Amino acid sequence: MDFDSIKPLQERARELQCLYDIENVFADKKISFNNVFNKILEIIPNGWQFPAFCHAIIEFDDKHFSIENSQESECSQCSELVVDNSIVGKLKVFYRDIPFGGQCFLPEEQKLLNAIAERLSLFIFHDKLEKTIKLLSEKEVKDDKDQYLKSYNDAHWKWRFRMSQLIAEKTDFEYYGIEAMYIIGSTKEANAGPASDIDLLIHFNGTNYQKDLFKSWIDGWNHSLSEFNKEKTGYELEQGLIDLHIITDEDIKNRTSFAVMIGNINNPARLLKKKE
Repeated sequence: MDFDSIKPLQERARELQCLYDIENVFADKKISFNNVFNKILEIIPNGWQFPAFCHAIIEFDDKHFSIENSQESECSQCSELVVDNSIVGKLKVFYRDIPFGGQCFLPEEQKLLNAIAERLSLFIFHDKLEKTIKLLSEKEVKDDKDQYLKSYNDAHWKWRFRMSQLIAEKTDFEYYGIEAMYIIGSTKEANAGPASDIDLLIHFNGTNYQKDLFKSWIDGWNHSLSEFNKEKTGYELEQGLIDLHIITDEDIKNRTSFAVMIGNINNPARLLKKKE
């Protein structure tokens, strides 16, 4: 077995060990809430290619958690913390003083970051749920509504996001000339309503013929999902449910159009899938 075939296995093993170590942190019932965040920040770099140069920060409820004071760089990736149908913070990973060029992150590392963010979001939800139950069991119910979990309505963004993931999974990137697919807008921000669309950001690098084929492919999804949304909510969207935004290498290079959201620290597009 040569090195090229061994390296991906080593990377997957590193990522799995990272998730295992994080689960052990959540399993420790004696650790304080804030120390959970700090422990996770210590573990995260071990799951990335270059742990010695990798840093992570957590933004949650106007608080900023980091192991050391360091400036974020443009070489960064981000995943939102979503609790009770709302974005409550962000988990960010970035490289500082990187000794290499080219692509900063592997596609699998964004998936790893998303998995960690989802697990951390679940931890925050359970902590808030326990506090809600405790507060409601007290004789004097407090007026601070922020301490309680909101009641769940129909989470329109959730099925929209699942459909976005399914579209990315089923799309043949090579066939349609696609480099990457992202989600932006209200679905990414977890605040989509019954009349909200699905904003897909497409990094396209193919021919006009491939672009026409891809648009026809998306039109099929658009028609089906629009009908489903109409049956589910009664809303009929005139332009359909999917709003397609196509950007090129030139857009990314010049930071024009929606390309400014690629790698943006404050409002990043969320990666759904990259061409393998």
